[in-house]
Amino acid sequence: MQNIDHVVIGAGAMGSATAWQLAHTGRSVALLEQFGAAHNKGSSHGGSRIFRLSYRAALYTDLAARALVDWRELEADTGTHLLEQNGQLDHGYKEAIDEIGVSLDRYNHPYERMDASEAHARWPGMNFEDHVIYSPDGGRCLADKTVTTLIERSRELGVDVHLNTPVLTVHLDGDHAIIETQTQTWRTPSLVVAAGGWVNKLVGHLVKLPELIVDAGQPAHFQPIPSLKEESLWPSFLHHGANGRGGSPLEASAYGLYTPGEGVKIGTWSDRAAIDPDNRDFAISEKHLGEMKEYVSHWFPGLDLATAVATTCLFTNTPEEDFILDRRGPITVCSPCSGHGFKFVPTIGKITAELAMGGTQSTPQWRLPN
Repeated sequence: MQNIDHVVIGAGAMGSATAWQLAHTGRSVALLEQFGAAHNKGSSHGGSRIFRLSYRAALYTDLAARALVDWRELEADTGTHLLEQNGQLDHGYKEAIDEIGVSLDRYNHPYERMDASEAHARWPGMNFEDHVIYSPDGGRCLADKTVTTLIERSRELGVDVHLNTPVLTVHLDGDHAIIETQTQTWRTPSLVVAAGGWVNKLVGHLVKLPELIVDAGQPAHFQPIPSLKEESLWPSFLHHGANGRGGSPLEASAYGLYTPGEGVKIGTWSDRAAIDPDNRDFAISEKHLGEMKEYVSHWFPGLDLATAVATTCLFTNTPEEDFILDRRGPITVCSPCSGHGFKFVPTIGKITAELAMGGTQSTPQWRLPN
């Protein structure tokens, strides 16, 4: 059995960012991942993810502004370009767009308001619903590149990285956690669980968790028509449809962004059944793909429907779609994978590392239940 300062389970974006932050403190850290680096079985894979400051909830606008600084810190530390600010569009019903304007005003972030016809004239590959905000600070994070960069930098800083190493058991021994794999056992006063859809399986018997719903989203990539291939014509976007998914300020009816080499990624929220991440068939739903094409045919005249390539990824949501970032005893739970977490990666790593070193969570929305 090896005694160690910190063990992090999950080497996706959040776990590897946490390990990177902890390594900078000089503490001993082991990073465990049941699959390979940047694998396609969880929530962190893919060419890119949306970066935006334009949230209806001011909490996340503030967090994104902090993350922008931390992304640049990560880039400087690794010498790797990971965040591109090519703009973010939000459109939809007035109340949602007004709330975004209030959040951006609160922190003095620049933006432009326009109507649907003005926006279409500027971005002719897209149609818009009623009210539009353009935020020049938005853009995209390079997802796979971020994960592999964080893992490699963590290793350079002394983190003991174990890929393709499933955790068999986790149990408590007083104020320490015991983590067992097939070949090794660690004893630590600080276990971080950043395992996405596997959090409940790993520590649900040790920590009271909120309701977690794991399902498989099915976005698709489409190629722009020949006359609209210029990358500047495709900012990242969120569509806040009036017939959206409920009313939470974290909900929207569709999202998308351009990924170099892959095309324009579009995601919509269809009704999806909860799944077991260990018994997932990765099948593409033709029903959902048909719904996606119907959406794209109306809202994206600049995309070629015949080029659709669908994929799947895990979403792990609390009912409110807020994060879980909190500590109980020796266990810190890091689960910001509600479909909007990637843009905060280096900042989530920093917050989680602080919790793992004995800090407390001051944001009520992110606390574990008592």
